[in-house]
Amino acid sequence: MTWLLALCAVTLGAALQRVTGLGFTLISGPLLVLVLNPFDGIVLANILSFLIAAIVLIPTFRHAQWKTAAKLSIGIVVGVPLGALVVYALDADMLLIFVGALTTIAVVLALTRRPMPVFRGTPGAIFAGSLSGFSNVTAGVGGPALAMFGSATKMPMAAFVPTMQVVALLTNALSVAAKPNMSLPLPLVLAAVCCVLLGLVAGSFLQRVITPTRAQTLALTLALLGSLAATIRGVFALFG
Repeated sequence: MTWLLALCAVTLGAALQRVTGLGFTLISGPLLVLVLNPFDGIVLANILSFLIAAIVLIPTFRHAQWKTAAKLSIGIVVGVPLGALVVYALDADMLLIFVGALTTIAVVLALTRRPMPVFRGTPGAIFAGSLSGFSNVTAGVGGPALAMFGSATKMPMAAFVPTMQVVALLTNALSVAAKPNMSLPLPLVLAAVCCVLLGLVAGSFLQRVITPTRAQTLALTLALLGSLAATIRGVFALFG
C-alpha cells in the first residue's frame, strides 16, 4: 500500500513539475523516504528529478535564462557538499526528522509567496542556489528556494520553467554523486520511472486546464502533508 501511495506521488509530482517547473521532489520525496529510508528515498527522488528535468528541458530550453542559471549554479556547487556532510553525520531516525522538518519549513515559506529582497541580484541568486543545493541533497527539497528566487525577481513562467530545469540537472547530478552508497530496489526504480513518464504526459494536458499558481499550491499542500508524516514517523522511531 505504501509503495502504491509513493508511486502515485511520483506520478502527480511529475505532472505538476511539467506545469510549474518545480514540485516533484516536494511531493514524492517524503513518501519515497517512508517506503525506503531517509538516505535511499532522497537518492531515488534525486535520480527521478534529474530525469524529469532533462525531459522538460528538451522542448523549452530556448527560453532558459542561461546567465541566471549560471549564477544559481555557483551557489549549488557550494550548498551540495555542505548538505552531504549533514547527511552522513546524522543517523537514520534523526535524518528522517531532519528531512521532514526541513521540507515543512521550505513548504511554509514557499506558500507565503512574499517576494524577499535577499534573493535579488547576483548575491541573491548565489544565496538561493546554495540553499537549494543544501536542501536538495539532504531532503530533496531544492525547489522552494528557487521558487522564492523566482518570486523575488519576478521571472516570467515561460523562462522560469526551463531555467529551473537547467539548475535541477546540476543539483541532482551532484546530489546523487555525493551519495555513492545507495541501495535501491530495481522493481521500485523501474515502476517509478514509468510513473514519471506517465506524469509528464498528464502534465502536458494539465497545463491546459490549471494555472501554474493553482498547480503550485496543490503541490505545496500535498508536500506539507507528506513532510509532516515523515517527521512524525521519525519522532516515533527515535523516542518510541
